[in-house]
Amino acid sequence: MAEKYEVDGVKQKEYDTDELKSIVQGELSDAIDYNDQLSLDRVDNTEYYLGESPANVSDQQSGFISTDVRDSILFMLPSIMRVFFGAKKIVEFVPKNADDVEMAEQQTDYINHIVQQKNNGFQVFYNAFKDALVRKAGFVKAYYDDSLEVKNYSYDGLNEEARNVLLTDPFVEVVSETYEMETVQEENAETGEIIEREKPSKYNLKIRRVRNKNDIIIEAVPPEEILINRNARSLEESSYVAHRRILSASDLVAMGYDKEEIEEYGGATDYDATSQMEAQARNPFADLTDVTRTDQDEVYYVEHYLFYDLDEDGIDERIKICTIGECHIINIEPCNDLPIVMFSPDPEPHTAIGSCPADYVKQVQNTKSQIMRDVLDSLGASVHPRLAITEGMVNIDDVLNTDIGQPIRVRQPGSIQPINTAFMGKEAFPVLQYLDEVKENATGVSKASAGLNAQALQSATQTAVQNTISSAQGRTELICRHFAETGMKPLFRILNNLVTLHSQEQETFRLNDQFITIDPRFWDSDKDISVNVAISKTSDEEKMKTLALVLQQQEKALMQLGANNPLVTGQQYANTLTKIIEM
Repeated sequence: MAEKYEVDGVKQKEYDTDELKSIVQGELSDAIDYNDQLSLDRVDNTEYYLGESPANVSDQQSGFISTDVRDSILFMLPSIMRVFFGAKKIVEFVPKNADDVEMAEQQTDYINHIVQQKNNGFQVFYNAFKDALVRKAGFVKAYYDDSLEVKNYSYDGLNEEARNVLLTDPFVEVVSETYEMETVQEENAETGEIIEREKPSKYNLKIRRVRNKNDIIIEAVPPEEILINRNARSLEESSYVAHRRILSASDLVAMGYDKEEIEEYGGATDYDATSQMEAQARNPFADLTDVTRTDQDEVYYVEHYLFYDLDEDGIDERIKICTIGECHIINIEPCNDLPIVMFSPDPEPHTAIGSCPADYVKQVQNTKSQIMRDVLDSLGASVHPRLAITEGMVNIDDVLNTDIGQPIRVRQPGSIQPINTAFMGKEAFPVLQYLDEVKENATGVSKASAGLNAQALQSATQTAVQNTISSAQGRTELICRHFAETGMKPLFRILNNLVTLHSQEQETFRLNDQFITIDPRFWDSDKDISVNVAISKTSDEEKMKTLALVLQQQEKALMQLGANNPLVTGQQYANTLTKIIEM
């Protein structure tokens, strides 16, 4: 069956619906199979992070579980968040020439404003980074939300002027209106006679405001919702990427889809079992109860992004296909940018999905847990030894009673002999220390990387300890650099394109207690981006000393050579102060 797709309301060439549906179904099926294999690893990593009890521990053993995976991740997250959110501007747009400086500053300020003010950027990136560190990859989606938003309001006691002003809003619909009448006296202009008449005095309104949200949204996406071609070398270059969700019919209608079509072709609301297991691993209580809403139908909704020659010019371009239920196509349109970015802490060359710190620490945690269980079992056996008894000469109930201080009745002395077991903890502790070193080598997480005070080590010089700290932080800094280059840059480029594409007028926003007016319609959508990450080989203390020295020399130059000197300007002096304050 052939149909036409539209671009800005203009009918384009016909496309073969059956062929597209067949392609989408094949790509979707293979991507789900690949995702199922990844999900097993992600479920395993999540369980290690949450410190859940392993299945092979008997009731007679100690239930101790080491939490090395969680400890490592929680050590790394504060440093990573500080790297990106330690400065006011997460990224900066680089001007191409001298005339472009002011516009580049506007782009930088406004895009950072969208991320950190209009959206909860800190929480979004925290979720994505944590997914990446625990579950191999974290995903963030950026899109323009023009779905309908419906709000209801009630107003009582409005005068006529306030009522008329309220109804001038083109998005307002009156649901109900009542009013109170009052008697007023008016003079007839011709006869001068006083006439009494009734007129509305106070209005009670119930209104309904329906309008498009028109917001740029960024959100962290659960890893099991993203599907990718198994042979992809990167997310951006993947021949197929999909975002699948379970939405209500109401959500889809608000997005602009036809209600009758959704009711006819919707359904198939269940994920595959592996993906459900992955979601349940994060929230073990997710499926204990299920609230059934008879007023809302759940719909399996998938956005497919693939390369396909839709316009038949011989060149494949990225298109977006939206399906519901059993792969029924409800929308198709060209798509210049993939709206999803991926954060990977340890990318594997020529492979989209790499590894993560949890992969490296799982075996250490498992081994330490087993050793500590054995140590505790050994301690328990040495504190409460087993007893050898002469059968028939000892009261068995007394022997089985483990309460402290309770007597054991015997018929003759020597009927009970303790079987002493030596405590083996001393032999295990060096092994545990070795495993800690293995973990430090694998993740870079150690007391040094946590910010050990150099003065606390009297046996080492401060310079030596600072070098140790810097080396230990190198692994975390490398992860930050991967996040910056493969996630932050593409995401902010997508946000910039969304702003320039959907802006229809000037906008005023507040920045540093000042109101700034911008017009994104004239922005360059292809500007270079610099990620403003606080990565260096020196510690914060050393940076502060260096900046203080620079500030001192700048002050000397300004005092001795005046404001118009060739060494430093007032703006450069202000920049140094800003850096010190940010740190």
